Amino acid sequence: MRKGAILVGLALSLGGCASAGADAPAWFQQRTAENDSSYPSLRSVPREHDANVSRAHWNAVERETMAAAAQMRANPRATFGEPPQDPASFIDEARQALEASREAHE
Repeated sequence: MRKGAILVGLALSLGGCASAGADAPAWFQQRTAENDSSYPSLRSVPREHDANVSRAHWNAVERETMAAAAQMRANPRATFGEPPQDPASFIDEARQALEASREAHE
């Protein structure tokens, strides 16, 4: 009995939410109309595309990208150094780098 009353109350409250647009205030209806007109129509979406689908073009792009990646990997800064095993030496190196940076900006 109790569950039935809860379900009926829930159904009525959801029904009230669903029909709230019919008796909405004028300002809300005006804003809703403005929002509806601001979205594009799906009928205006073009069916054709201007994407470059040339296989030769994309092969050239791939070669350029791979060449740039190889050049990046060849840079000595692209490789990770061996991490220090001693935390104290890591802290000392970090302090030296900070001091060098501070001195460079003075």
